Amino acid sequence: MSNYKFQVIFPSEPHDSSLIVERFRHDAETMQSVGINVGTRPLEDATTLMYKGFIIKREEDYPNDGRFIHTYRENLLLTNMSEYYPYIADLSIETFFVDELEERVAVLIKAKGWDKAFIKKDSKALEHVDEGKSVWPNTSFEEMNNLYKEFNTEGKYAIRKYIDPKIIEQEQRYWVFNGNIYHRTNEIPDVVKAAAKRLDKLGSRYYTIDATPDFIVEVNPGESSDRHAVNSAELFASWIKKEFVDINAS
Repeated sequence: MSNYKFQVIFPSEPHDSSLIVERFRHDAETMQSVGINVGTRPLEDATTLMYKGFIIKREEDYPNDGRFIHTYRENLLLTNMSEYYPYIADLSIETFFVDELEERVAVLIKAKGWDKAFIKKDSKALEHVDEGKSVWPNTSFEEMNNLYKEFNTEGKYAIRKYIDPKIIEQEQRYWVFNGNIYHRTNEIPDVVKAAAKRLDKLGSRYYTIDATPDFIVEVNPGESSDRHAVNSAELFASWIKKEFVDINAS
């Protein structure tokens, strides 16, 4: 009999380190109901661990137990757009990167014939502040810089060709586990298949690809990606069970 034992680790409540934080409790309970070990701390006999929870920004805060399927490096490569974009540039929205948001960037944008640009700082856009807040010149560079300073966000600035929001609304989230792509409809666009083949080279065993039928919008690490309301907890748990439990059962 195999000694393999898989477990998903969730963040805990501040007042009780043994209690899974409420935001992820439903997902955890659903996973447990289908036979996946869950908890806030690794079991002594667990052989393979997966973290699922909030974004971890600092390397020192990332789980360092060698049983986790990812290190901070795999997580970072799929968090920062400047890291993963070169692998999928021809499959995604035209984008260039700068270290500072300054007036010369406006010159570079106009040189491309763009009258608008969507700007995010590697892993973070400003749309959570207000719709359209990430769009230049609707929002000035000065205001963007001040907001990013307020949120203490690091990284390069991704300057992206502005795409009509109605087109972006066609975006769907695709989950990649062990190189296999999952979606609730089982319909995977060719552009997503092509992107996954390239992104798999970064070493991640679970991440997400957000895409329209025609192009990749962005990529995110699986640790902190929302499953979105359109994907039930039961469906999400079934994918993880198939990829990390069933294939290792004996």
